[in-house]
Order: sequence, then structure tokens, then C-alpha cells
Amino acid sequence: MTLPIGRRVLAVVPDLFFATKLAATAKMSGVELELVPAARAAARMEQAPPALTILDLHAKDAMALIAALKAVAPAVPLVGFYSHVETTVRRDALAAGADAALPRSQFVVKLAALLSRGLEALSEPAPGQAAS
Repeated sequence: MTLPIGRRVLAVVPDLFFATKLAATAKMSGVELELVPAARAAARMEQAPPALTILDLHAKDAMALIAALKAVAPAVPLVGFYSHVETTVRRDALAAGADAALPRSQFVVKLAALLSRGLEALSEPAPGQAAS
């Protein structure tokens, strides 16, 4: 069964082990996840805009890819994740047009909520954390 188009997520995640984790979480959340290589991401987004795009900010040419994806589908939210020690990556991703950029550890904690509810899930405290 194909899920409604509003429940499809496009992901550019070159790390096969992490992509597998992402796919498993998407399946448990009832979300259709489409993993695509960076070179085909913009064309795929143009063909069938997803509800959300996820990007490994350490992928090759990630900042240029953000700009390209936002040029094709500016309304599609784009969330990136990065190594927590690379704080400049977050700043660069947001400057390039990403809607949110999270350290990988925080991204993993919020992944199921992100897939289920979208960007609004990012403003909620992570499970086990008090609201501030």
C-alpha cells in the first residue's frame, strides 16, 4: 500500500548504517521514506515533492544541495543533522536555507516525532526532558 503523498519523506543520507536506522524508524512511524543519492535529490524532489526532506549535513556539497532543493521546492521543510562538534555546519546550513539543523544525537531522539508531526515536533522537549 502506498502512503498518501503528505506522508512521504525524502532523505539524502550517504551513511548506510544510519540510513538503515532512519528507514526502520520511518517504517515504525508509518511514513514512506525514499533514500536518494545527492546527485538525484533535486530532480526527484521536482518530480514528486515530499512532505519533508532530511539531509546529512556532512554529505558532499551539502550546503549547495540545500540551496538546490530549496530552489526546486521552497515550501518543503528541510531538516539537516550534523556532528555536535561541528557547530559551524549548523550555521552554514541555516544560512543556505535549511529550516532546521540538529546535532545527530538530538536528531535521533526527535526522529520519530519529526517523521510523524513535522517541524513542530522540533520545538517540543525531547522525551525525558522538561519543557523550558
